Amino acid sequence: MSDIESDLEKLRLRALELRARRAKIVQSSEVVIDPRVRLKCSIPLCDSYGRNRMCPPNIISVEDFAKALSCYRFGILVQFEMGYGETEIKNRFKGKSLEALHQDNGYVEKMTEGMRGMSLTLGQLEKEALYMGYRFAVALSGGCCRLCDECVGPDPASKCRHPFQARPSIEAVGIDVVATAEKAGMKVEFPAKGKGVWTGLLLVD
Repeated sequence: MSDIESDLEKLRLRALELRARRAKIVQSSEVVIDPRVRLKCSIPLCDSYGRNRMCPPNIISVEDFAKALSCYRFGILVQFEMGYGETEIKNRFKGKSLEALHQDNGYVEKMTEGMRGMSLTLGQLEKEALYMGYRFAVALSGGCCRLCDECVGPDPASKCRHPFQARPSIEAVGIDVVATAEKAGMKVEFPAKGKGVWTGLLLVD
């Protein structure tokens, strides 16, 4: 086993020690880029589009990200379970529409807590990869950044409150999460059945 393979395995195990449900080492060439993923940020319009600093159109373009991705050799796909399971949703939110579910304070708090934990875990993995000597290590979270209750927005005059922790999502840079996870043998159900699974990515070289 080479040094980088050994380090990747250490990072994979570290992800599981933190809060990840699953983690798998992948070749960067297995990461699927599809511009239609970015398209879904604006059609239908996500409520974070143009408002969240870590969301389109305030972040790197799909084309520029694809160029950067081609310079990496490895990645670690990291999955997290969060939110309520299917049975809990049926019992707690019986008869509610999906829109009503997303407006329920209990559901929103549960999802926000999970998304913040995911972002912090991925940031920690990136930090540990940097300390290993991988100076280009970069982490991407899943979904929009939820580190703050309300983002300061894209205005350059307003500084991000968490500049070293905030990360764009893998969807925002055009990564097809479902296709990439399937290639890695980490099935993602869409729409989700049971407890939701969110996926992040650590790129290492």
